[in-house]
Amino acid sequence: MPIDPRRPALSPLPALSPHFLPAVLDALPYWALTSEQKELRRSLAGLLLAQGPGRPDCAAAAKGLLAYAFQRDPFDRESLALLARPQADAPFLPAKAAAVTGLLAALPNLENDEVSYAAIAASGDRELLARYLEISARDNAAGLARLAPAFHALCRLPDVEQAEALLRGFAPIVPPPLFARLEAEFAWLRRPPETALEKLLTLDVETWGLFALVGASHCLERLGDRSAAQAACLAVRRVLPQHVNLTLRAFELSRKREAPRPARAGEAAVCLYSMNKEALFRECLTHLAATDLGEAMVAVLDNGSTDGTGAMLEAVAGLFPAGRFVIVRLPVNIGAPGARNWLLSVPEVAACQHVAFLDDDAFPERNWLSRLLATAREHPQAGVVGCAITDCDPPRDHQSADFNLFPPQMGRPSMAEAKERLFVCEPCRGAADVGLFAYVRPCLSVSGCCHLLSQKAIKAAGPFDIRFNPTQFDDLERDIRSFLAGFPSVYDGTVRVRHKQGSSLALAQTQAQVSQVLGNKIKLEYCVSDADADRLWRDNLALLGKDLKEKAAAVEALGV
Repeated sequence: MPIDPRRPALSPLPALSPHFLPAVLDALPYWALTSEQKELRRSLAGLLLAQGPGRPDCAAAAKGLLAYAFQRDPFDRESLALLARPQADAPFLPAKAAAVTGLLAALPNLENDEVSYAAIAASGDRELLARYLEISARDNAAGLARLAPAFHALCRLPDVEQAEALLRGFAPIVPPPLFARLEAEFAWLRRPPETALEKLLTLDVETWGLFALVGASHCLERLGDRSAAQAACLAVRRVLPQHVNLTLRAFELSRKREAPRPARAGEAAVCLYSMNKEALFRECLTHLAATDLGEAMVAVLDNGSTDGTGAMLEAVAGLFPAGRFVIVRLPVNIGAPGARNWLLSVPEVAACQHVAFLDDDAFPERNWLSRLLATAREHPQAGVVGCAITDCDPPRDHQSADFNLFPPQMGRPSMAEAKERLFVCEPCRGAADVGLFAYVRPCLSVSGCCHLLSQKAIKAAGPFDIRFNPTQFDDLERDIRSFLAGFPSVYDGTVRVRHKQGSSLALAQTQAQVSQVLGNKIKLEYCVSDADADRLWRDNLALLGKDLKEKAAAVEALGV
C-alpha cells in the first residue's frame, strides 16, 4: 500500500508511556546523545531488553528501536540478531516485515570467503569492486549475502549510472520487497529528491513505513514543502517517541524561522589560513567570495607557503569588497592553533564580535554566515556555533555533527599507559546525510572545519593552545575551556559545509600521523583535571537531557 506523507497509516509497534523519555533520561543520561549511532542504539536496546517482563516500557522502547534499525539498515547483522530475541519470545513485527528479517538473518556469513568484500574494500580499487558486484549478481545462491556488505559502497561509486546499473543487476536474485527498498535508498542518496520521493512513497508500509517517511521528510524539505516534511517526521516520531534525533528534528521542522539578516559591519570576521595549497585555497576563496558575507571582513594567513599562495592571495583580493580583505604572510608554518591566534590578533578581526574560522578546503552554503550569526543571537551564551560537515562528493556523507562526551565507564581506551577520561561521541561520521542531524542544540564541541566563535567567550576562556601544534584536538580543548567557563558550544545542523579532504583525525594512517594524534590526546587528558573531567561529562549530558525534554514536550504539545 502506498504511503501518504501527510496521512500515513504506519503499522503499530508496542506502545510507550508518554513518561518514558523523561524517565529514561533521568536513569540513563547518555540516552540523549543520539539514536542514530548503531553501536549505541544496539547497546541501549540490549540494556532495555535485559530489564525483564516487569518493565513493559523498556521492552516497548527496545522493540521500537530495533524495528527502526532493521528498516534503516536491513543488512546490520548485529541489530537483526538482537531483534530476533524479542520477536521469538512474543512476535510484534507485521508479518511481511518478520518474513524479511528472517530472510536477512539467515544469510550466510562470507567474511572468510576466498574472495571477500573486506579485502576488496581495503584495496580501494573501484574497478575491482564493480567486477565483484557484477559476478555476485549472477550468484543465485550467495549473491544477496555478497551484496549485503557491499551495498553501502555501491551507493557511493562515483559514476551514478554505473552504480545504478550494478544495483539493477541484483533484481532477479533479491526478493522484490527488499529490492524496492534498496532502490529507494539508492535514489534517496544519488537521485533528485522528486525521483527519490516517488520511490519512497511506493514502498510497502507494513515493512518499510518508518524508513520511507524519514526519507520522505528529507526529500520534501529539499523540495521546499516544509509543512509536508514536518507531517512525515511527526508521523514517525509518534511511533518512536523515544528516538532522540526524530524528536530534535520534529522540533526543528516546527520552528518558523525568518530569513536571517546579513552580517553587519563589526559583527563578524571570517578567517582562513593555509600552507602550500595554492590551487585548493584559490578554489575555496573563490567560492567564499560568492557566498553572502554581508559586511563581514575576511582575513587570510599564508602559513609559511613556498608555492604560489602569496601571489594567489593578491590576485583573489579583488573578489572581495575594498578594505574588507586582509592578508597576513608568515615566513614559517606556525601550526593551526598558532595561525588562529595570530588571526585573532589582527586589529580588524579583534574589533569584531564574532570570528568564523573556515578550513582552506571547506565550501559553505551561500547564506552560511548569516544563519550561524542568527543562531548565535538566539543563544547569546554560546561560546561557539558550529554546523554539519559533509563530504564534497555525492552522496555527501556526514563527517561530523555535534560532539559530546560518553560517561568514562563507556569509553574505549586507546592508550594502555595513559589515563583516559574524555571519550567523545561522534554520532555520524560516514553516515548518509538524511536530515536526522539537521537540528539545533547545545553541546560540548563542534567541528573546527567551520565554526563561529564569540569574542566574549574567547576573552573569558582564552584562545587556542599552541601546545597542540601543528593540529589535532586544539578545537576540542578550547571548546572544553569555554564550556567550563560557562560558554557551551551550540550546534546548528541545518547549516551544512562541504569539506573536501576530511578530518586529519580520520585520515591519520602513517606512524608519524598516528603518533601526533595520540600525543595530542595525551596532552588533552592532562590539560583537564579529574574534577573538571567529571564535571564535563555530567554537565554535558545534563544540558543535552534538559534540551531534549523541553523539545519533546513542545513536540507533544503540537497535538498532530
